[in-house]
Amino acid sequence: MKTTKSSAAKSPAKKSAPRKTARRKTPAKKAPARRKAAPAEPLRARVAQVRAVLESKKGENVVVMRIADVSSVADYMILCTGLNNPHLRALADEVAKQLRLETPPIAAHRRAGSVESEWIVLDYVDFIVHLFTPQMRSYYALEQLWKDAPVVS
Repeated sequence: MKTTKSSAAKSPAKKSAPRKTARRKTPAKKAPARRKAAPAEPLRARVAQVRAVLESKKGENVVVMRIADVSSVADYMILCTGLNNPHLRALADEVAKQLRLETPPIAAHRRAGSVESEWIVLDYVDFIVHLFTPQMRSYYALEQLWKDAPVVS
């Protein structure tokens, strides 16, 4: 008589041990880095250039405030009043155009607001340009809000 191998005699498959993975170390949270100060002289010249552009386009009541000692948001804030919505657009476009023509060209980090809102903000990181209609400028009263910041003449 012949004997055959029984299929029931199979041994169960071995399970492999779970792998141990090395835990990734998460870096310790660092304190937020302070914004590096821009070189003073080129920045002052850039702010003076923006002021001149706004005045050449008939922007009214141009005020430059040095906010570096009061806030870490920027070094300078430039406030200007445009007479109407097309004037606001022309002021904003001219500032952007003149700074793009510089060597090296400078582009706004962010542009917020619109002509319809009657307030346009151009954020160039080291300085911020606020363009308002007369009604919005008196409503928001940024000069009063930032009264601790010295006005640069």
